[in-house]
Amino acid sequence: MIGRFFRLIFSVINTFRRIVLNVLFFTVLALIVIGFSRDSAAPTVQDGAALVIALDGIVVEELTPVDPFEALTGQDSDRPQEILLADLLHSIDQAGKDDRIKGIVLKPGNFKASIAKLEDIGTALARYKENGKPLLFFGGGIDQSNYYLASYADEITINPGGGVAIEGFGMSRLYYNEALQNLKVTTHLYRVGKYKSFAESYTRNDMSAPAREAAQAVIDDLWQSYVDTVSSNREIDPRALAPSLDNISLLLDENGNDPAAMALATGLVDTLATDIAMRDSLMQTFGADEEDDSKLNAIGLQDYAAMVAPTANPLQQNKIAIIVAKGTILNGDQPSGTIGGVSTSKLLRQARQDDQVKAVVLRVDSGGGSAYASEQIRQEVLALQEAGKPVVASMGSVAASGGYWISASTDRIFAQKDTITGSIGIISMFQTFENAAEYIGVHQDGVATSDIRQISFIEPLNDKIGPIMQRLMDKGYHDFISLVAKSRQMELEQVDAIAQGRIWSGADALELGLVDELGSLEQAVIAAASLADLSDYDTKVIGHELSPEQELLREVMNNVAVYLPAPNSETKLLWQLKGLLKPIAEQMQLDDPNNLYYLCMECSNVR
Repeated sequence: MIGRFFRLIFSVINTFRRIVLNVLFFTVLALIVIGFSRDSAAPTVQDGAALVIALDGIVVEELTPVDPFEALTGQDSDRPQEILLADLLHSIDQAGKDDRIKGIVLKPGNFKASIAKLEDIGTALARYKENGKPLLFFGGGIDQSNYYLASYADEITINPGGGVAIEGFGMSRLYYNEALQNLKVTTHLYRVGKYKSFAESYTRNDMSAPAREAAQAVIDDLWQSYVDTVSSNREIDPRALAPSLDNISLLLDENGNDPAAMALATGLVDTLATDIAMRDSLMQTFGADEEDDSKLNAIGLQDYAAMVAPTANPLQQNKIAIIVAKGTILNGDQPSGTIGGVSTSKLLRQARQDDQVKAVVLRVDSGGGSAYASEQIRQEVLALQEAGKPVVASMGSVAASGGYWISASTDRIFAQKDTITGSIGIISMFQTFENAAEYIGVHQDGVATSDIRQISFIEPLNDKIGPIMQRLMDKGYHDFISLVAKSRQMELEQVDAIAQGRIWSGADALELGLVDELGSLEQAVIAAASLADLSDYDTKVIGHELSPEQELLREVMNNVAVYLPAPNSETKLLWQLKGLLKPIAEQMQLDDPNNLYYLCMECSNVR
């Protein structure tokens, strides 16, 4: 009784403490928002303005949540800025129709986007140009991702001190086998599919021949797509788009070892100009701001996106729901930016229970993950279909392994030609530390009612476990290819021949019958409307809802962002280090109850 009394008292005090702290915390945040709001007037678009799009950040299908503690303590300062793909595409389309916008100016930065997302943005820029408005690119050094979009511009101007870096594509990762052996860690791997290569990082010191074959085929396809697009946009010296150290050496010899002159001579850029001359040119084209003639008459992407954000028609009863499935597939409730077996299923269920929703487009950008969570999500897809609501899968950058599993049963599958898909296979992997434990003198002993309960990660693995795991692998693989065969109306042997854990480009997947059409998210929405017999409809994004606190924090961070310094070289190095350690961090997240994974972590590692 005394213990329960004091626990109750402590609970009341702790609850009161949390309430007080939250009130103080969010009061301070509100004051910060008000302060920034007073300091800056609401953005406006003046006649003849430029929409300036800074290509700086990572393009995502769904924004990740802002962690209050990390944001306020600066621990997230090394996180790249996120650019929401939907906002970027919508803003470009609106700029083409907006009489106030005279043109778009692209500025290069630390830009990260898959070739599939670049394809989407490039298509939007091409649509914009059909309105007869100028598209200009001004900057210093231009990397490969920036240049893909620059190739759509009417004019590309760079600083004489800059250049263009075209390097080609690669797919590589770290291999930890020797390090694990040195640490006396034993890796146990079970898999089906000779191309299922994720676990090779832990069992080999180099890439296996099958993995090399599959990876080379995919990056060759993606690079050819890059070259075809850039070549069709501009007349370029072929050597500039066939990057090699020999070609670079020859071109530098021909241009006095001047990278900017080399870019001009090969047709990669149109003009060389100083930053001062670029600014003067923009001022002549777009004029000065009405309130401050020292500033360009322009509006940035973030402000413009907020101004032209689409609004739902309250009278429209027919909705096509768009649900984004982005990130690794994990169990339970997961935040935006990650796919949760429970949380993503809830979004699909919400669409099923919404009478206004007549069809669903599942936008997939995932290399897979937990087999159990993947099946949870697929069951909700089936429930939608049973409710008479067609489901169309729209594959983004990656829709492989578990990403393909959750797409396979949909009524129609759209991919982009540069999507990475396939990886139809299954793995299970874990480490034991018996040698490491013995080396440092740690031992374990005890009693149990079964040999299962005696399994320990610091004891040698029971010989009976391997055959059991392999049987689970065999069944999981058979389930996967059976699902694909049934959904795609193919023979089991035919699926097995193109499965084996091998990755494919979207273009190859179409030829193999793994997808139905090549097309964008917009085309997938049109197909969903057709399947639902709708000629008049609105789209409705069903996603993770932010709490009022998270909304407030995001607003604060958006206001503060303009006052923060640009990422320095140290910050960029941290991004690179995090990228190198990403496979280990992602493996530590995996939580399938049966330790079975439809997973292709290397699929998003093209750069």
